[in-house]
Amino acid sequence: MKKYSKVLAATLVASMSIGLMACGQGSDAGSKSKSEHEAASKSEEGTTSKSETADSNSKSGSDLKGKLVYWSMWNDTEPQGEVWQSIIDGFEKEHPDVDVTVQWCGRDNKKILKPALEGGQTIDVFEYPIEIDLKDYILDLTPYVDKTYQASDGKKLSETLLPSLLETPKSMLNLTDMQPAVGYKPWMSLFMYNKTIFDEVGIKEEPKTWQELDDACAKIKEAGYVPLTFDDAYASWLPGMYLAREMGQDWIRELVQDSTGEMWKDEAVVKMAKAFEDFAEKGYFDSNVSGNKYPAGQMDVGNGKVAMYYNLTGLTTEVSDVTGPDFVWGGFSFPDVKDGQNKAGKEDPAGCTMLAVNKSTEDPDLAMEFIAYALDQKNDAEMVKKAGTTPATVGTEWPKSLENMKGAFESNETALKYGADITSNADLAPTIQDNFIKLASGQISADDFVNNMAAAAKK
Repeated sequence: MKKYSKVLAATLVASMSIGLMACGQGSDAGSKSKSEHEAASKSEEGTTSKSETADSNSKSGSDLKGKLVYWSMWNDTEPQGEVWQSIIDGFEKEHPDVDVTVQWCGRDNKKILKPALEGGQTIDVFEYPIEIDLKDYILDLTPYVDKTYQASDGKKLSETLLPSLLETPKSMLNLTDMQPAVGYKPWMSLFMYNKTIFDEVGIKEEPKTWQELDDACAKIKEAGYVPLTFDDAYASWLPGMYLAREMGQDWIRELVQDSTGEMWKDEAVVKMAKAFEDFAEKGYFDSNVSGNKYPAGQMDVGNGKVAMYYNLTGLTTEVSDVTGPDFVWGGFSFPDVKDGQNKAGKEDPAGCTMLAVNKSTEDPDLAMEFIAYALDQKNDAEMVKKAGTTPATVGTEWPKSLENMKGAFESNETALKYGADITSNADLAPTIQDNFIKLASGQISADDFVNNMAAAAKK
């Protein structure tokens, strides 16, 4: 039995005037009060609720009291949302004097959260969407992450979490002088691959250099498989990461903001374009890349047609219905390129889902007790099991689909942005995407790519 809490009517009415209807209607959001849930549970004899399931983990003697409003980026029907509902049920079971209101916003969270905060709506804990700037509304959690909580078994919260889940939110939000959020569900961008194909064609070591990637692609193609694919949504990540291995992320940010077009003629861009032109001429890219609309390409990896796809580690979950339970995944860092910075395995796009606390919350201690409970090892293991996510806590077993990528997570020292931030100029990003798709599909040459981008940058 699922339980849904209800957002306060007065604040919801106020929020409608600033465009929050998307969160309160349709399949992407839902709510039901605690009392309504309890009444429904009592009326259904023989039904075991999630609250009852959580009872075996209850603690006694809790003195926590109060109300919390949690805004979720998940839908209640998603595996992540189902686990969060179980977390809420369990927290309220352990702490009978605490009431948690949850608002299921789905991905509309990134559209409606800021207007809600600006309008003064009561929100205590929320998932921070990386796409928007909320620095004026978040509580600095620096003094809170080194505290112990009822769910942390005498340890500081910082000691129970993977260290990256405190550091990564800082780099993701460019807020290094504070602790803007606490992370869970960590992810990376890697060359995700079908390990069974690698084993079949005799690739014994994951490529660490561009030449080794070239050699691997040749073996895969010779064996009758397609080495590489991508979808339109992620096309620019490949040239972005090649340039990052050459020049670094900061240089890419300058490149995409250059209004003269001259930086696009730099030797680094020429080398990148020629490297992918070479791969296209050798037939390494799937013939469908020119028309792949997300998620067509990633489905071709899931069904065994294509060996590799540069994407987020969440890909394993997104195509799980296609791969089935016996698919063996691997993942390796974007390789180093000749005369580059030698950062493979050290600098890769990485991030996490971030839990933040509203600085206007009336009870920050209670909010952090809730976060500590949500991220304890028991609940983390449940999230890993049901949603196929990467663990957030020290000592939690990794899911089978991601266990071969554990080394990549542990070796990463610097979290880059998606595609090393090559899409940070929203006006130019579609042009980069379009021209790279044409380059990879053999429709234009490397020289065409460079000239087209230089011309577009000057507009």
